[in-house]
Amino acid sequence: MSKIKKKLRKNYDKFFHRPPPGSSPGTVIAPFDPNPTRLLTMVYDSEIVDIDSPTTVKNLKQDLKPNAVTWISLLGLQNITLIQELCQVFGIHRLTVEDVLNPYQRPKVEYFDHYTYLTVHVPTLDTDSDVISILMGDTWIITLQDDTSDYLEAIRNRIQKKIGQIRTRDRSYLCYAIIDTVIDLYFPLTENYAQRIESAETDILHALKPVAIIDIFHLRSKVNFFHRILWSHNQMISQLIHDPETPFHEESWVYLRDCFDHTMQILEFLENLKENAKTLIDLHLSLQGNRSNEIMKVLTIITATFIPMTFISGLYGMNFDTSSPLNMPELHWQYGYPFAILLMFTAGGSMLFYFYKQRWFPSQPRHSNP
Repeated sequence: MSKIKKKLRKNYDKFFHRPPPGSSPGTVIAPFDPNPTRLLTMVYDSEIVDIDSPTTVKNLKQDLKPNAVTWISLLGLQNITLIQELCQVFGIHRLTVEDVLNPYQRPKVEYFDHYTYLTVHVPTLDTDSDVISILMGDTWIITLQDDTSDYLEAIRNRIQKKIGQIRTRDRSYLCYAIIDTVIDLYFPLTENYAQRIESAETDILHALKPVAIIDIFHLRSKVNFFHRILWSHNQMISQLIHDPETPFHEESWVYLRDCFDHTMQILEFLENLKENAKTLIDLHLSLQGNRSNEIMKVLTIITATFIPMTFISGLYGMNFDTSSPLNMPELHWQYGYPFAILLMFTAGGSMLFYFYKQRWFPSQPRHSNP
C-alpha cells in the first residue's frame, strides 16, 4: 500500500504542478522532475539520410531543405531554455509551448497558421502513459517527450535502411508512422493485461489468495485508464481524416483509416477486459461468500450435533437429592453411566444421520432437479 500511496502522491504532484490561478495564458512552467534533454535531428529524402545531434537550435530552420523531410526529436524536457528557443525559431504559439511542457494532455489535434499540433500517449505497463507532442510544419516535424526512451527507434531504422515507402513520402506520412507506432504499442500491453487477468482468475478459483482481488482492482483501473486514452486517440484520428483543415493528403487517409481500425480493435479488446475484470471481482466476492457459508454450515453441524449431548450431560450433572426414588433413579443403576454415554452418542448420531439425509455435508452433491 505504501508504494501505491507514493505513486499517487507523485501523480498528484505532477498534475497540480501548474501556473498559479489567474496567470497569463501561455505561462511556461518547468515540468515536475524532468529528464535531461537530448536533441536529435534527421534529414532525409529518397536518396540521402543525414543524422545529427546538434547542441543549438538557431540554424535548424535556416538549414531546412525544401525537398527533404526534417525530423527534430527532443527527448527530455529539463532544458526549458532550449525548448523555448526551438519553439521560437519555428514560430510555435505560446499556448502550444505551455501544452508541450504539461505532461497531462489528452490525445488531441489543433490547427495553427503554419503548423499542426498533435499529442499521442505511449502506453507503459505499470506507470502512467508518456506523452509525445508532435509539431508538423510544411517540410518538418518536431517531436517532444519527457521520457528519454526512444519509442520511435523503429521508425528511425526504417528511414536509415530505406524500408517501406517512408523515404519517398512527405512529412504527413512520417506523422502517420509515429501515430501508428504508438497505437501498435497498445497491442502487447493489452495482451499482458489479458494474461494477468487470466492468472488472477486461476488464483481465485484454486487458491483464493487475498492479493488476487488487489491485483484485479489495479488491473481494472489501468484498463479503464487506457480505454479512455485510446478513445481520445480514436477521436483524434477520425478528426484527421474528416476535418477539412487536416494536413494529411487524401492518399494518406487510407493509412489513417487502418490506424483507426487498430484503435477500434484495441478498444473492443479493452472493453472485454473491463468486463472480465468486473466478472472476476464478482466471482471472488461470490466464492468468498460461498466459502463463508460452507464454514458456517460445518460449524452449525458440529454445534447441532453436540447440543443433545450437552443437554444430557447437563441434565445428569444437576445435584438433586438421591434419597427420593423419583430424582434420577438411574444414578443408583449399575448401567447408568454406560446408558448415559450411549444416549449421548445415539442423539449425536441421529443428528448426523439427519444432516446426511438432508445433504448438508460440503462433500455431498446437491439434489438435482428432475
